[in-house]
Amino acid sequence: MAWGNVPIGELRERQGRKLRRFIAHKVYPFCPHYRKLFDEHGINPDSIRTLEDLQRLPFTGKADIASTEDNPARFRDFIIQPEEAQLKSSLGLFEKLGLASRSRREGRSIKDLVLDEYLPVMTTFTTGRTALPTPFVYTKADMAQLRLAGARMFETSGFDRKRDRIVSVMPFAPHLGFWQISEMGFECGVMVMHTGGGKVMGSQGILAVIGRLKPTVLIGTPGYIMHLVHLGEQLGTDMSAVRIVVLGAERVPPMYKLKLKENLAKLGAEDVSVLVTYGMTEAKKAWLESADSDDSRYLTYPDMEIFEVVDPQTGKPVPEGDPGEVVYSHISGAGSTVLRYRTGDLVKEGLVYDRCPHTGKMLPLLGTSITRVSEIKKVKGTLVDFNELFNLFNAEREIVEWQLVVSKPEGNEFGQDQVRLCLALHEGCDPVQFEKQIQTKFRIQTEIGLDEIRFFTHEELSIELGMETMSKEKRIIDKRP
Repeated sequence: MAWGNVPIGELRERQGRKLRRFIAHKVYPFCPHYRKLFDEHGINPDSIRTLEDLQRLPFTGKADIASTEDNPARFRDFIIQPEEAQLKSSLGLFEKLGLASRSRREGRSIKDLVLDEYLPVMTTFTTGRTALPTPFVYTKADMAQLRLAGARMFETSGFDRKRDRIVSVMPFAPHLGFWQISEMGFECGVMVMHTGGGKVMGSQGILAVIGRLKPTVLIGTPGYIMHLVHLGEQLGTDMSAVRIVVLGAERVPPMYKLKLKENLAKLGAEDVSVLVTYGMTEAKKAWLESADSDDSRYLTYPDMEIFEVVDPQTGKPVPEGDPGEVVYSHISGAGSTVLRYRTGDLVKEGLVYDRCPHTGKMLPLLGTSITRVSEIKKVKGTLVDFNELFNLFNAEREIVEWQLVVSKPEGNEFGQDQVRLCLALHEGCDPVQFEKQIQTKFRIQTEIGLDEIRFFTHEELSIELGMETMSKEKRIIDKRP
């Protein structure tokens, strides 16, 4: 049955069966970290048969996976890596007959089919904001799943391969964002112009391409897409053909979508649909929201994975639709693998198993209001949710670009925290008047004040943000020791 057409009860049963086979035949025999974990906790791998049984497993955290200077090869313990003798002894009669049948049907050796499943062929990396960049490896089978995820995103996006021309400004990098778009384009046979972002082609070069190619779809990070649209307004770039914008790699508050649509309208693009993706390196794939709508949710892939939402304090599962922390488990593929991985992402609308009102698909549907636990930090003795600052500054129509810097006084690492806001405003906006407004809103939002506000031109602040030099702009900088 096609993706999204399985009744919910049967879907959950299928997930349980896939989970059991995945753990019993791949994870426990061939993944060093999880074999050790099961043995240490006295868990029989064959006893994990349902979604509820999965809750018996301990969580996996970032600290378990992340590379460190003392142990840079820790990531290898999460790779499914069978020895030939192990694999032969673990295969049941059904699996052996299946391999033999595929070998005859495809005219390929059984050895090649096994290598497709288990041999690493590609690596992506985490961004390394809180630790060293950590590799996650893909096998050929994983790459097939990455392409399938891309095809499903294409299916629900409203793209038309005969009509649409896509310009992607995702940076060229060994990161999921670039590879997901790249594999989607190849799998679906749609025209995608990969620019590599400002660091590779430069924003003016990208705008020249947009002017010539007249793309109907733009794909990129929210900060860089907005930067590009502002620059396009200054240069008079025609973007009238754009009808869909797909955003990834950062959170996207509702007011950002509204501002982006308003700015695109100035360049001739009317009635634009703005869709947001959610992805994580550890999952080795990304998901697309079902519609440009307040009630949209991310459409997940129940044949590849299991999502949970738990109370971030207790770790206990919360009821469907309740807020909590996203927990992720693979149930297919090979290469780097995680079970009950605590993402550190908080989802406001939780997870529901239901029929999507926009696509009609019956799936586990994840809420789109997702923020990061790591973005909640103490500043001047007060807990400040930096997630909400993105909403605050992106909601201000007067702001073209912004950057927030938290630091200590020079030469005094024990001094009072200092908070500086850097702003580029639209022409005609009174800086003095706006400074009073934003100071008030910032204090209401955070209960602390801004120590300094500096004003820049769009070009000057773009340089500070690294729009043309960095893979991801430096939006909030914490310089404290």
